[in-house]
Amino acid sequence: TTPQVTIDLEAALGINWPGGDNKKRVESLKDFFAEARVYREAKTAAEASEQSILKDPRFEAMLPYLAGEKPVIVEAHTRKEIVEAILFAEEEKVKLILAGAGDAWKVADELKKRDIPVIVGPVMRRPHESWDPYDAPYANAGRLHAAGVRFCIRSDSASNSRNAPFEAARAVAFGLPPEAGLRAVTLSAAEILGLDEELGSLEVGKRATLIVTDGSPLQHTAQIHGIFIDGQPYRPESRQTEFYHRYRQRIQQPDPAPVTLIDAP
Repeated sequence: TTPQVTIDLEAALGINWPGGDNKKRVESLKDFFAEARVYREAKTAAEASEQSILKDPRFEAMLPYLAGEKPVIVEAHTRKEIVEAILFAEEEKVKLILAGAGDAWKVADELKKRDIPVIVGPVMRRPHESWDPYDAPYANAGRLHAAGVRFCIRSDSASNSRNAPFEAARAVAFGLPPEAGLRAVTLSAAEILGLDEELGSLEVGKRATLIVTDGSPLQHTAQIHGIFIDGQPYRPESRQTEFYHRYRQRIQQPDPAPVTLIDAP
């Protein structure tokens, strides 16, 4: 169930950065942050004087992000959106994580300088700008790695999450070292989301959630032979494997007897 697979329901605040002519929407976003800070100050003052305050759930939810205790994940894709998101985060003094970030390679040096992590993906897509090279999204992760930027790779779709390793594989095919590709969907992802004390690598004290394969997990041909979730083994079976075994038997069955057709007189 969803509660069983959820580790941290409020790991970060998600913001879709407005594109295009976005001045009004950005100002509205800044106003909301300003209101949340006024609320925080009023709450602090009320608590200091032992007075009660009518709590606003909208602003209560904002408190960990205003304090920098939790990160703000901003979905930004083009170079313009990424730069605007960086400036917004610096102005609001929030802990920024970029997501999507297809054009992150264009500002890799600035991301490294500011130590801003990036959740790259999807890798398998077309460039955001028509004048960019066709392989810009494929090579994005490799260029970030070369610049020393912290990043991980996603599929950007819950229904397509099974293809996250292959998103990393495409990045490997276009310049990302294989070890970095595997780390991008394991330990690097856990580090960026603040879950590396529990997940992401094989270490004593972690959750022991892992798979056993007969090849690189980034390859389509690799088969999964073992699954462990919180140290408990599970059979590596699914509808696809059941169908495979069912229809595999048809190949081993003898051909049916030939049918002779006789023309009617």
